[in-house]
Amino acid sequence: MRLPGYHQRAASHSPKPLAVLVFAAVVAALLLAAGCAPSAPTMLPPVQEPPATTAPGANPWAGTEFIEKTYEWSYWRFRDMVWTWSFRIPTSLYEDYRSRPRPTTGDYTVYASDDGDRELLADLAATLQSYIEQLNLDAYETVHFIANFVQQLEYTSDIDTTGFDDYGRYPVETLVEDGGDCEDTAILLGKLMDARGYDVVLVRLPAHMALGVRETEKFVGTYYEYDDVRYFYLETTGTAGRIGIVPEEFKDQAAYIYDFSPRPIVTHDWNGERVGSTYQLRVRVENHGAAAVENCTVRAGFDAANDSMWNAVESEAFTLAPGAVAEIQLSLDIPTWNHTRLLVFIVHDGFALDKSESRWFDESPATT
Repeated sequence: MRLPGYHQRAASHSPKPLAVLVFAAVVAALLLAAGCAPSAPTMLPPVQEPPATTAPGANPWAGTEFIEKTYEWSYWRFRDMVWTWSFRIPTSLYEDYRSRPRPTTGDYTVYASDDGDRELLADLAATLQSYIEQLNLDAYETVHFIANFVQQLEYTSDIDTTGFDDYGRYPVETLVEDGGDCEDTAILLGKLMDARGYDVVLVRLPAHMALGVRETEKFVGTYYEYDDVRYFYLETTGTAGRIGIVPEEFKDQAAYIYDFSPRPIVTHDWNGERVGSTYQLRVRVENHGAAAVENCTVRAGFDAANDSMWNAVESEAFTLAPGAVAEIQLSLDIPTWNHTRLLVFIVHDGFALDKSESRWFDESPATT
């Protein structure tokens, strides 16, 4: 059975488009080559550097017991009205999220899978609902009113605020820090709407992220089909984002679609060393998601081109509970030629949950 949550779709850009699906292969077939190499090459795969995992910078709330903030915002239909929301959370909750690892995964729902912020988001949802009832908004306008709160948060780039090119934030961080980039606001709005019962998905474009909202009355414009359901594009940065309207610079781009269902989100890192004519590989596999994954394996080998591997080996099957880590060791026979690289896959039911590769041996000297 395939794990839910990640598929690629092509967008359609007319009010009543034909459904066009563009599937991205999760992983190509891995073919095993017979035989062992008679001698070892002079160049070896370099040790993969582990990703940065901790939040940068000083905590401005250090030493305080609680963080108190008040938001004010307006809505385009009611320019003369200002709405407010105040919250008070333990500083320890913010520090907990801030200190968590940033998994090297494209599935950003990992930042929405924890329930530690449930009370905070429930309070925000209740506040928004009270205003919606006061204004007697219909279902179509309600979506925009909720989105408008997030759209008015300040846009800040990761490199300017954290020093990292790509740094996902948990919803608590985005609220406490008064904003973030497109990934952060999409995560926040997605989790907020999911908590209120909306069927939403993350829409990851090549250089942008937004939200998809399940089709309902009055929705027109660009949508993505995922599991036979239409999800209409919703921008989460800026105040002009309306359902179905994609910014000009992102039109006609295929997108990866991630739903908010509980599932495993698996990442890995590895290192190794040459021992005689073999390469001893050590792989660390971690499940950052909200569901377990069973019968998972590590498959590794040397790139033979044409979607195949030389001297491939595969680990025994293992299970990863949410938050669990597995340490896997493999021994690979080293091929004789230099123009290859080491490939590592975390495999479940024939699909790669995560993958990595070394540099090409003949382009980088051995470091071990």
